[in-house]
Amino acid sequence: MGTWCGVMEWLSKQKATAKLCCRDSSINIITALLLLTMLLALQTTSVSGLRCYTCTYLEADVDNTCLVDVNATRVTNCSKKYCTIMRQESVSPSGKVISFIRDCLDKPLYLNAIKTDSTFKTFYRSCTTDLCNDSDGVTTATNVDPNFGAAANTIIKGKRY
Repeated sequence: MGTWCGVMEWLSKQKATAKLCCRDSSINIITALLLLTMLLALQTTSVSGLRCYTCTYLEADVDNTCLVDVNATRVTNCSKKYCTIMRQESVSPSGKVISFIRDCLDKPLYLNAIKTDSTFKTFYRSCTTDLCNDSDGVTTATNVDPNFGAAANTIIKGKRY
């Protein structure tokens, strides 16, 4: 309440000053109110991005930190919507990690899906809170809509061009 009274007192002083300086004091009051509103909006708005772990591991890499020690992994301030993990394992031998990526993306290929072909089993995981991509990529994230982007990623059989 005290702050509001201070603002009103400041506006009253502005109005008195405006009367002395020019004929139309209402323009100065409106300008002062606009500036005050903008300053208050800037003060209460905080800009922060999503923080995600980001790293890459490939089967041939000697350093497997990305895969096994998330605490030693780089944290990135992302301007994207999702923290993601993509884990690709071989089908035979089963479970051997071929590639592993922690990243941040606006539109992941899949939010939470497992895709298998004759060579690879690939886990796609996405989440929307700070540092949520800290798992092994096999466990499904629970804080997202698993149908996001499904229509955009559907393959429809048809004619070749």
